[in-house]
Amino acid sequence: MGHWGVKSYEIDEANDAIDAGFDRVHGSAYDDLMDDRNPLTYDQVIAKLANEKTLAAAIEALEEEFGADREQWDEVVRLAFAGIVVRHAEIKVPIDTQSKDSAIAFLREETIEWEEATARKIRREKEIGLLQKA
Repeated sequence: MGHWGVKSYEIDEANDAIDAGFDRVHGSAYDDLMDDRNPLTYDQVIAKLANEKTLAAAIEALEEEFGADREQWDEVVRLAFAGIVVRHAEIKVPIDTQSKDSAIAFLREETIEWEEATARKIRREKEIGLLQKA
């Protein structure tokens, strides 16, 4: 796993699926906003474009890459799914009950060993709380 942060969406698998979802929904508009010449930050672009369609498209991209049977997913793919849902929840996109419940379950079951274990534990609890309120 080539993760680069303690947030669930900061792993490569989640990041790639989120990028694919935004590209599928917004196409060239997303590409234009992601251009280095655009003064908006990555977080601002995501906040501007995120919606229920990008959530669904990102999940679809993850399922295309790793299969639609979530019971067969390994812990990294489950974390990526949770990351997609968490990222959208942070931006106040409405989350369907099934996705929210799956993401919470995947976070609670997480067994990945992190270099920054304490920071990840704190972040995981914050993500679960966020999803419970969504």
